[in-house]
Amino acid sequence: MSYFDDTIAAISTPSGIGGIGIVRLSGKNAIGIADRIFTSPKNRTLKKTPSHKIIYGHIVNSNKEIVDEVLISIMRAPHTYTKENIVEINCHGGAVPLRRVLELALKNGARLARPGEFTQRAFINGRIDLAQAEAVLDAINSATEQSQKAAMEQLSGGLSNKINILRNKLVELTAFVEAHIDFPEEDMESPSLNDMQKRALKICGEITKLIEGSRHGMILREGLKTAIIGRPNVGKSSLLNALLEHDRAIVTELPGTTRDVIEEYLDLNGFPVRIMDTAGMREAKDVAEKEGVKRSLRAVKGADLACAGKSACLHEFIY
Repeated sequence: MSYFDDTIAAISTPSGIGGIGIVRLSGKNAIGIADRIFTSPKNRTLKKTPSHKIIYGHIVNSNKEIVDEVLISIMRAPHTYTKENIVEINCHGGAVPLRRVLELALKNGARLARPGEFTQRAFINGRIDLAQAEAVLDAINSATEQSQKAAMEQLSGGLSNKINILRNKLVELTAFVEAHIDFPEEDMESPSLNDMQKRALKICGEITKLIEGSRHGMILREGLKTAIIGRPNVGKSSLLNALLEHDRAIVTELPGTTRDVIEEYLDLNGFPVRIMDTAGMREAKDVAEKEGVKRSLRAVKGADLACAGKSACLHEFIY
């Protein structure tokens, strides 16, 4: 059962020009709102359409003028992403038709969805848990195949299952400990104190292993932050361009050409790397170069890995 009374709507496809764009509605009145702005050549209504069916027709305004030719998907609660009624209007992917269809949905009773509100409703309505909700954004933002696989494993409940297993073990152990405290003289079939201590240590080890694994997950999600550092004219920008296989950074014979941190993503066999080209490390000769060195030092301190050119001598700048 949904905890929300209103119906939300939003454009669910990225901005830009494409063949198809989707306006999504979710809420108890989603089908009714869509029915008010939809007309079918065969006079079909969305209210009488079975769940998970697609109907061809047109979106029309209050004057019955055709706004766009569409395919509408009907998905009835609770077997939907949000566990609410969902309507997806598949129209042409230009900015104008999408905007006009969304405006009509809003004028007929829907409310503009806040960022992430469809997933928020899926979480609050019990469709997904918090770990899975976080994985939705990871799947959207995944930059490599490996990061996408990790996000999908979490979205399908991999992390949640591990946490639930640990939770059940802790609940069981807590029950045994409380029983020993409350009923010390009773003859109960329960582990000894020594066995319970071993169980507790084992659970702590599993939790520690899970926490350590989060570090790998963070790198897959955000990329291994790698800074290319060194003095001016040691080939830092040339290395960046060679790794990217295109001229991303300006390369000249003049020292101090790079004044700011240049950041790009690399996909190394499915492993994401955030590689940063930094300004040459030396005593700055002007205000702009001084700021560039400051930003480079911040990037180095926040990096997971540093590739140092010859004669980097960072210690004289950092310490």
